Amino acid sequence: MMGALVYAQPPGPMGERFQHQMERLDRYKKIRMVEALNLDDETGLKLVTRYNKHRERMRELESERSVLIDKLDEQVRSNANDGDLQKSFNDFFDVEKKTSEARKKFLEELKEIFTNKQIAEFIVFERDFMKDLRKAAREVQKERQEK
Repeated sequence: MMGALVYAQPPGPMGERFQHQMERLDRYKKIRMVEALNLDDETGLKLVTRYNKHRERMRELESERSVLIDKLDEQVRSNANDGDLQKSFNDFFDVEKKTSEARKKFLEELKEIFTNKQIAEFIVFERDFMKDLRKAAREVQKERQEK
């Protein structure tokens, strides 16, 4: 989700500001992740190193996905034929599959440093972190609307 927001930002000062905020949020998430999982420094460093690599791969795939959706949008606007649309669907599904496989690979790599229980805690942390982030964003939006 966060990756999609970064790619959607226009270049220039506002896009740079948003990217800076996203980087700060990512740093905060890593700190919270290490704290929530109660990791020692060595294990925390191993997690963050693997997580950074994983996030970079996810950003690459999100970029590919975004390009493919833009292509679909253009094809819809130009009334592309079914064959061209099917090719784009297949490309899109391939990226979705790569995304799922990359996520699975990352979680499997965590077995090198975590127990299954810790991996489960990590998965729950990620869900809860995103849920809290969405809630905070809604609250900020609501406050802005009330002004």
